[in-house]
Amino acid sequence: MPLSSFRRQYEQLSEFQRSMMEAGWSARRVARQLGSSDCAVRRCWDQWIREMSFTRRPGSGRPRKTSCREARHIVRNTRVLLTASSAAIQAQIAPSLEAPVSSRNIRRRLVAGHLGPRHPLRVLSLTPTHRRLRLEWCRARGNWTAVEWNHVIFSDESRFNLSSDDNRVRVWRPVVNASILPLIYSDTPLPQLV
Repeated sequence: MPLSSFRRQYEQLSEFQRSMMEAGWSARRVARQLGSSDCAVRRCWDQWIREMSFTRRPGSGRPRKTSCREARHIVRNTRVLLTASSAAIQAQIAPSLEAPVSSRNIRRRLVAGHLGPRHPLRVLSLTPTHRRLRLEWCRARGNWTAVEWNHVIFSDESRFNLSSDDNRVRVWRPVVNASILPLIYSDTPLPQLV
């Protein structure tokens, strides 16, 4: 059963929800009103009848490899090294962790810390002057062969990927922020802000 289902099952009933049950509503009707499962409502109601309190039962399943403190450590280090891959973060943090942690587990902790992998923003797009100079450069080399052109790469070319890994740089960016200046990746140096 997914973790979100376990959380829903052990939600505590509020005073309003208990009053609905005391007013004679069925567990199914209360569950429908609250948007939770009737099984969870029945379980909470039975515990209220028996003990007159609600306490969350200890969870079952495999224990987490990282503690909350270690998860915060992972997120904090990633905010410093925004362009590091999860494998690089794993290699850097591994000595400070108690147990070995997979790179997938690192990615889970980063997503739980509200950091998502994003392609960095490219800046300084071509101006009309750049385009004109590039066209002149290409026309001057119009007699080149395909072998010679294979050694030329333009900085704004689209990338086409036929394999599974595109080897692109990704940054771990807070999910709520669309673009922040330190998270912008540039091929050319940015002008200094005054």
